[in-house]
Amino acid sequence: MPEVFLTRHAIQRYRERVADVPAAEIWRAIDCAAVRTAIEFGARFVRLAGGQRLVLEQNRVVTVLPKDHFTSALDRARDHLHGEGGPDA
Repeated sequence: MPEVFLTRHAIQRYRERVADVPAAEIWRAIDCAAVRTAIEFGARFVRLAGGQRLVLEQNRVVTVLPKDHFTSALDRARDHLHGEGGPDA
């Protein structure tokens, strides 16, 4: 299974939107089989038990979306990089 990397931004957003806990506890909560499997499948999002979503880029968790974030806003077509062919296009 792939190694999971957690950005500082994701840690900050987790503390704001899920629980204000130490980074080690956040790491233990996120570094789990479900997240590793999602990364392996190439998923862009993983929903947490509380309804928040982790945003994945390859094997990195880049942010945590709030639970009231509309599902329709998760569509790749709404991503400004999608229409341009991605960040390296």
